[in-house]
Amino acid sequence: MVEQREWILSVDVGTSSVKATIFNEKAELVREFSSGYPLIQTRQGYVEQDPFKVLEAFHWAIQQVLSGVTDCPKVMVLSTAMHALMAVDEFNQPLTHLVTWADQRAEGMAGRLRSGPEGLSLYEKTGTPIHAMSPLVKLAWFRENESEIYHRTKLWADLKSWILFDLLGEWVVDESIASATGLYNLASRDWDQDALDWCGVSGAQLPRLVKTTDIVGCVKPDLAEKLGLGHDTRIIAGASDGALANLGVGAVNPGSLAISIGTSGAVRGMVNEPKLDPQGRLFCYHVDENHYIVGGPINNGGILVRWLQGILLSGGESSDTFYEQLNLGVAKITPGSDGLFCLPYLTGERAPFWREDVSGSFWGLKLIHTRDHLMRAVLEGICYQLNSVVELLVHLIGPVVEVRATGGFTKSKVWVQILADVIGKPLGTLKHTQGSALGGAFLAWYALGQISSLEECAELIPPARVQAPVQTRVARYQEGYTLFKELVNLGEKAYLKLQEFAQKGASQ
Repeated sequence: MVEQREWILSVDVGTSSVKATIFNEKAELVREFSSGYPLIQTRQGYVEQDPFKVLEAFHWAIQQVLSGVTDCPKVMVLSTAMHALMAVDEFNQPLTHLVTWADQRAEGMAGRLRSGPEGLSLYEKTGTPIHAMSPLVKLAWFRENESEIYHRTKLWADLKSWILFDLLGEWVVDESIASATGLYNLASRDWDQDALDWCGVSGAQLPRLVKTTDIVGCVKPDLAEKLGLGHDTRIIAGASDGALANLGVGAVNPGSLAISIGTSGAVRGMVNEPKLDPQGRLFCYHVDENHYIVGGPINNGGILVRWLQGILLSGGESSDTFYEQLNLGVAKITPGSDGLFCLPYLTGERAPFWREDVSGSFWGLKLIHTRDHLMRAVLEGICYQLNSVVELLVHLIGPVVEVRATGGFTKSKVWVQILADVIGKPLGTLKHTQGSALGGAFLAWYALGQISSLEECAELIPPARVQAPVQTRVARYQEGYTLFKELVNLGEKAYLKLQEFAQKGASQ
């Protein structure tokens, strides 16, 4: 069957960059190229992307990854970040920037919806937790705060539908991305009327829904020529980066979890039918008619490490040099960081709290603590937070047998070891960190009938290395995790007061 698989151009469009990759029939990464773009943060809480800068990076990444390739892949599949929203006018031109998942302008709207019974009711239909990231809540914010844009908007788009419109000239979105909007009904597999009514839009104002495995068309001839693609290049709709990351690391069977840490982080498991947390703390998103991902994202992963790096280091180190220093320095510090704890909530937090007002802190800081203590405490805090999501998933979908990891954090051996020790399970990592892109290739082969099931992903991509937990450290971190949760509870009452205090100071 291997020789029948096509080479796949898999493109992952994320929060700050586009990664274009080519995989051969053996699921081997042949070529990759990344092109970045800045986030736009003109006001407190606003985190946007320029849609045209995204397209420029998308085009450039594809052109560069295909440069010098003699036999161009005939199939392209797309992975994109979730929760983006953009208003489009009657001429198919953006009225706004792409409002990203990290944008918090709708925080108050989310809090009001979350505090009432309607919030849980909508979650139970859509599987999307009530939070400022959700397009459902962003739409209501636009209705109340940007009425001129709201009434001029012909269509509400997202990152995936914007890319597909560029390629095809038609507004479509896959069900995986749609199911993360808060507007998609998991049972009916259509836009949910109650959600639409709540935010005041119609189904006609949203892109047409397509299956994740649909071949949605071929690249427009003029664009294909510009990008260096064949005119017969087929486009498979693809899915969200989170759903595809599970496929890309082979976390598809019961008891197998995928954990990713990039700028943010997430824990996800795959199930065969929708499963919802009674309190709305975990997401449940569509992959295809027989597969769903359940789990939770955390806001603060690599972004917190880079913040501390900027404060503590000279700034002249390369990324690789930084990870070398991180490994050497943090490895000198014993598990538990000599009593220093970090609550890693510098950008608020999603799972399991779904609160924008929480803030970060260090507890137990003493004169004995060095910069290496601070860094280890940050890494441990991120792992403790991920473990709180693992804990919820165990209650919802059953015990964990294995964990497969992806993301930039896998470059750090010490960080991988800390995560294995905190969770207390073997942690498998891959040869490369392009989990979502490889997941896109697997989905493409499944759509083309070149693999028989998504469960084959686990066999096609065994971990390159498995990091076993050290049992003495597991016991230490179990004790630390209990204390971590107590500290979180102690700080809970102060978060809103801290936020109000900071806002008063900013206004003076």
